Amino acid sequence: MVPIRIFKMPKTLQNYNRHYRLGNSLNFDKSLNSLVGILIICSLVVLAEADGYDEDKDALLKLKSAITEDPLGFTSNWNPKDRDPCSWYGVTCDSQSGRVTALNLSSNSNGSCSLLSLQATGGNFSLLFPYLHESDGYKNYSSKLRGKLSLAIGGLTQLRVLLLGFNGFSGELPLEIGKLYLLEILDLGFNAFYGNIPLTLQNCTSLRVINLSWNRFNGTIPSFFGQFPDLQVVSLSFNMLSGSIPEELGENCRSLEHIHMAGNLFSGSIPKNLGNCSKLRSLILSSNMLQDDIPSSLGKLVNLQALDLSRNFLSGVLPPELGNCKQLEVLVLKHNHGTLYSRDNGSLPIQPVVEGEGDFNFFDGGLPDSITRLPNLRLFWAPNMNLVGVFPQNWGSCPKLEMLNLAQNFFTGQIPTSLRNCRSLYFLDVSSNNLTGPLPEEISISCMVVFNVSQNFLSEDIPRISHRECPKMPGALSPLHVDMLGFYASFFYSKAIMSIAPLSSPSDGLVVLHDLSSNRFTGPCSSIFN
Repeated sequence: MVPIRIFKMPKTLQNYNRHYRLGNSLNFDKSLNSLVGILIICSLVVLAEADGYDEDKDALLKLKSAITEDPLGFTSNWNPKDRDPCSWYGVTCDSQSGRVTALNLSSNSNGSCSLLSLQATGGNFSLLFPYLHESDGYKNYSSKLRGKLSLAIGGLTQLRVLLLGFNGFSGELPLEIGKLYLLEILDLGFNAFYGNIPLTLQNCTSLRVINLSWNRFNGTIPSFFGQFPDLQVVSLSFNMLSGSIPEELGENCRSLEHIHMAGNLFSGSIPKNLGNCSKLRSLILSSNMLQDDIPSSLGKLVNLQALDLSRNFLSGVLPPELGNCKQLEVLVLKHNHGTLYSRDNGSLPIQPVVEGEGDFNFFDGGLPDSITRLPNLRLFWAPNMNLVGVFPQNWGSCPKLEMLNLAQNFFTGQIPTSLRNCRSLYFLDVSSNNLTGPLPEEISISCMVVFNVSQNFLSEDIPRISHRECPKMPGALSPLHVDMLGFYASFFYSKAIMSIAPLSSPSDGLVVLHDLSSNRFTGPCSSIFN
């Protein structure tokens, strides 16, 4: 038996003994060793945090050195003499660890011109997709940051939010971005990055938002985009990406709310399993080279609010299942050739179509009755799509309808009186069809900003047109707002109008355009206007 030596503890350790019940030297030695271990660990933690401060600071200073132009002085207070970078412009640190968790050097100071504007507060963010004016941010590089994204970005290992949108950053996206394992929001939209989307991005498994829109990325969409379990937004619009849309997006990303891939070179079919994305609110696939039919599985997207499939090579029959998307507010299936109108501050400016742009979506059959019964529909755009049959008579089931374009199809029958229930309707274009019969007096022609029924076979007298009957003529054609998002609102209006007669120009300057030409109307013209 090993003898235990009894000794008298100093008073400074007696309290320690009472707390830890030290009764002998063996227990005391063990406890003392534990205390020393704890002190060593604490010291290491402090040193590690200090190293973290230095690592973040060093990474940020290297990022600054790679910026060649900073006209607004975003990084002017990034002083290497500062103890930590948490007070620097655009830098957010964790209140406990002091590590850099967010970097916001976006040059988008005006929310009205942001394609993807994010507010990351306490791990939450809201999405805004307002109307984008060409004159805003994207084309005005004079006040934007320029340069490369330094490899040192990988040193910000605690980064959760990276916002660099609306600048002039160029070059390839560094592979080191894959070291940001905690990254949740990546917004690099409206820059000049090029090359492939780096495969190392698959390491950022916490991503919720990926916005790479309006850059020059090429290659294909990596299949690992379907491996991010929390992914809510993927915006890749207006790049030079090609190949097919990965099936994995619909197989694994059940949290997806927004898919924006317009203006690329995607080919193949629209993945049928996108119908599995039950939370999807907007699906924007316009201006690509997508083929085949519209999957009927999209009818399972009961939360869908905006669908734009225009400017592709789609064909087949319009799926009646789209009528199951009861939340749908915006449905754009095709754009017209020719000069386009765009809404902007209460006027209808004319913008030329980009040379070479076309829309080759041509569908068989008619317009499913279910689509004309969508209770929240506000905009339906389907001109020149080869649609046939009797003109749908159930538009009165769309009481919120504001804009309806079915021009240049092959509809027969009459313009329905049920349109009188669409009290917000201010744009109606059904020109170049085979419509017959009279103009219904019930639909308040005079209250519409654009009314085009030209090149049909309409007959009888033209109803009296008087703006005095309108309770309120719209003072401005404001962008559509779909729930929280103002949507990207690049909705252009067809100029199929052959001879426009301006009937009114109210004091607010809004021009009212009505075209009733090339029909078989009778009666005196003097009875038309009041």
